Amino acid sequence: MSKLQNDLIKPIAVFDAGLGSYSIVELLRKEFPAQDLIYLADRNQFPYGRKSKSELKEVVKTTIHYLEKWEPSAIIIASNAPTITVLDEIKHEFETKVIGVYPPVKEAIEKSSSKQIGILGAQSLVESEEIDEYIQGESSESNVYKFNASPLIELVESGKFISDKYRTLMTVKQFIDNILENHEEIDVFTLSSTHLPWLYSYFKELYPHIMFINPAHTIVEKVQQNTSKGNGQIKSLVTTNEDYTMEDFETMLGMLNIQLEIEEIEI
Repeated sequence: MSKLQNDLIKPIAVFDAGLGSYSIVELLRKEFPAQDLIYLADRNQFPYGRKSKSELKEVVKTTIHYLEKWEPSAIIIASNAPTITVLDEIKHEFETKVIGVYPPVKEAIEKSSSKQIGILGAQSLVESEEIDEYIQGESSESNVYKFNASPLIELVESGKFISDKYRTLMTVKQFIDNILENHEEIDVFTLSSTHLPWLYSYFKELYPHIMFINPAHTIVEKVQQNTSKGNGQIKSLVTTNEDYTMEDFETMLGMLNIQLEIEEIEI
């Protein structure tokens, strides 16, 4: 183990297929300022949401094994799709506690006046058998609808939600309007991709009467027993490819005023 790895004291590792997971890193930094963190943006594998279950399983297992070399106290899969579809099947294979992010269906139903809610998520999440089983376990009486929000997720990972705000606004409007044409009773949506909270300001500008729930806050309670006093360091790692380059990622972070010292890696 390198000196740099030794500098991290019982870190908590957070990963997904790109920018989305940083919202959870920022949340953990605010709640536990002394906690050492590892942030892995696996842009080479973006998007998780278009992978098959077997592909997701392989990617997640490989990534977790890679992160375990830092001896983290916990690893957070900051993505709803692999959490729902593969986490239960593979979590026993690791020495490290692995925590996932789940769609907050119960919370959405409790806050809905119409008891009609929508789950916005990646394709592999909303089309999986596992999400149907999860919904059934969370709700027996309400109407829960699922929507493939991959076009919105792409707006975030590409950085267009920053560089082309008008296009982003129109894309969000068309997407949600199409849903509401057929499901006008929906008054609560869950943002069940960690990319989608980056679009929260657009959602609320266009639909102030609708609630959009970010499930990230549930992570704080789940991870609290795994926190420790470190130096508040964030070890930032990124994988890249010809479509999602290091330069583009650094530019996007700069536009978001996120200051990180990033190391480009291969897994």
